[in-house]
Amino acid sequence: MELPGGHEFVVKPASGAGARFAARYTPDEHDTAVRHVRRLHDDGFTAMVQPYVRAIDSGGERALQFFGGTLLHASRKGPVLAPGTPYDQRKTAHPGLTDWTPTADELALSQAALAAVPGAPELLYARVDLVDGDDGRPRVMELELVEPNLFLWLHPESLPVVVERITEAAGRRRPSAGAAPR
Repeated sequence: MELPGGHEFVVKPASGAGARFAARYTPDEHDTAVRHVRRLHDDGFTAMVQPYVRAIDSGGERALQFFGGTLLHASRKGPVLAPGTPYDQRKTAHPGLTDWTPTADELALSQAALAAVPGAPELLYARVDLVDGDDGRPRVMELELVEPNLFLWLHPESLPVVVERITEAAGRRRPSAGAAPR
């Protein structure tokens, strides 16, 4: 099995949360990473391999959360995958989570990512996870369109906005096929 050489990489399930069954590897750990991929496949998962972005170790990862296309709040968390941590070891999903004020570049990049989603103006919720590239500029790490954790315990001021937007969206619900409009 061919895996990246020359840099660290991550093996994880293509669909998952909280770094469950994810691990970080160096090129010297090829055989261990291959066993990890095989184990994921044996357990019915699709394995994903991606480069490890080293700037996570120093700058963390930023999560910009949008409701109805508007920035709701942002958070920063530290690195989840420590070198040598076994893939099946339980991990802290959001270590060192703190409030974050996004930079103009982070906000612009997040809005561009959202604009690239078909039907983006109709998105009730989205989270754009950012990390810094080797040049120090933000990069999209992940775009979450379905996410149960809104970090509302860290941002209690966002709760009324979330309730209002969900209520508005429920009021715009379209009647099902064959049903008479209200």
